[in-house]
Amino acid sequence: MSSSQIADHATSQLALWRSEFGASYTDRNDIERPARVASWRRILADRPVTRALEVGCNVGWNLRYLTACGVDEVWGVEPQRYAIEKARRRSPDLHIVPGTAFELPFRDGWFDLSFTSGVLIHIAPDQLGRALDELHRVTRRWLVVIEYDHPEEVAISYRGHADALWKRDHGAIIAARFPELVLRDRGLLREADGYDDCTFHVFEKSVP
Repeated sequence: MSSSQIADHATSQLALWRSEFGASYTDRNDIERPARVASWRRILADRPVTRALEVGCNVGWNLRYLTACGVDEVWGVEPQRYAIEKARRRSPDLHIVPGTAFELPFRDGWFDLSFTSGVLIHIAPDQLGRALDELHRVTRRWLVVIEYDHPEEVAISYRGHADALWKRDHGAIIAARFPELVLRDRGLLREADGYDDCTFHVFEKSVP
């Protein structure tokens, strides 16, 4: 598949999230979930993180939770203009820039941590590798994904839309694509943790 074909397909997938459907998602999910602060403390554990990036940050709640955990500098990339504007009005201190998982506007290894939370599930199978490559490229040490997992890849109808959500074994896919990464932690996040039955994986890229 050529790069132009990938880009065209990416634009097709992103169109749903940049539409009124995406704005409705933003309004519906713009809810503070304090339990996630404890979840992030668990994920970060004794892992040093000064600068972090969330890919697909929406209005920036996870960035605020990371700040509460002591991360000094938090950045977000978000493709939906409505979500960016809403985030900037509420939290002008957050660094949120327009962009997609397929071409992150940062240099290699700029972040101590790069992560997604409920974003990879919305990336089509033929585009997933490109998004993972970018997550891997911009992180210096930690790569974290918090997603709906399933032993095999399955497409799920999402609010009446086909080809909008896939469950899969994200940890196995990442480990196979980047064999040098070391899986340091894995666990489930339930409603009491501020999540909806998600699996988190913590990979380490390099040891200083």
